[in-house]
Amino acid sequence: MARRRILWLSGVVAAVGLSACGGGSGAKRATPTAPPEPAAAIEIPKGQPLRIGVSAALSGEQKSLGVDLADAVELAVRERGATLKGHPLAVARMDDGCGDAEKAVGVARSLASDPGVAGVIGPMCTTGAQAADSVYEAARIVHILPAATRADLSQQGERFLFRTAWLDDAQAHVQAAYMLSSLRATSAVLVDDGEPYGKALADAFATAFEAGGGSIASRERTERGAKDFAALARKVKSANPDAAVFEGLNPEAALVVQALRKEGYRGYFIAPDGVLSARDFIESSKEATAAADGAIVTGGPTPDGAFVAKFRDAFQRPPGTPFVLQAHDAATALLNALESAAAERADGTLVIDRAQLAQTLRTQGLDGLTGTIRFNEHGDRSGDTPGDAGLAIFRVANGRFEAVP
Repeated sequence: MARRRILWLSGVVAAVGLSACGGGSGAKRATPTAPPEPAAAIEIPKGQPLRIGVSAALSGEQKSLGVDLADAVELAVRERGATLKGHPLAVARMDDGCGDAEKAVGVARSLASDPGVAGVIGPMCTTGAQAADSVYEAARIVHILPAATRADLSQQGERFLFRTAWLDDAQAHVQAAYMLSSLRATSAVLVDDGEPYGKALADAFATAFEAGGGSIASRERTERGAKDFAALARKVKSANPDAAVFEGLNPEAALVVQALRKEGYRGYFIAPDGVLSARDFIESSKEATAAADGAIVTGGPTPDGAFVAKFRDAFQRPPGTPFVLQAHDAATALLNALESAAAERADGTLVIDRAQLAQTLRTQGLDGLTGTIRFNEHGDRSGDTPGDAGLAIFRVANGRFEAVP
């Protein structure tokens, strides 16, 4: 990043909810029941709207995140002028329940049956994305994941799946590279919380760190809901690594760093996007604020003041999650591809070849709010920098997350 950006909302939910609900591996991909062969092209009659579907949690615990994502798509459509080649643009919001596989599949089937839907932003969470993917693939509907980060979602030979969110293994690689090259830290105690999200990150970090010449002094495991980390802190202090790397969520991350500092460990503390919440990691107590100082946390870039102002003007509130940027980028990339791939017949019908739309999206890319987006053969972000991966590095200073240039 060319300049420092301070986290814009002290109580930001950030990736906590999405990481927690997005790391599971229990959902199965749905097998559509004898679907009709989809038309090769989408045809929108003259004067009829072209719809962008949004599959996100619009109820339940993750409602605030899902509504933010849907509003970010709406904002991107409004900025386009609400029309595309003379056809009105509309956003079709549907509630996928985040971690509710059955609900996500139902949304996918509903959107797939709508002849006016040209593409979908979502599903929001990994469980829903994994379950619904085969429905979208069978219907040849471009679907762009703005918040589901588990790496293997795109490894099943999909042709119509794309992702503006980062990948968990890319985040682990960014952590390892930053430690080795910028911090000159070559030893680490690696801790995960035993959950799919944390374990996957820890495995990927160990591989990348050791490949770069670093050494893992020991691997430790905590449990979600644990409160006492004194024994862990003593192990870390005894090993005296350059860094303690915790792959998991709050409140455990906040309690772990407090225990480390109380024990007298003064090495680096590094954590992932699931910890990127000022409210939960920094502001929960005076002890948390003091212990968090200097901690390094990776995650997605945060909205700047201009975006927050636009969002507030449109929806009378500030966004509550940085994933609004990935959702806005997803909608913008889809709209750009539609503009290029759509053709008009003499009678005013808009015709969009489904395969051509996916290919256009794959080759066109976007210089977006989350960095340069170039999709690889799997539909994931490609490139060599944290920005290309859709990631940023933050350091806690003065009670805030500050982006590292």
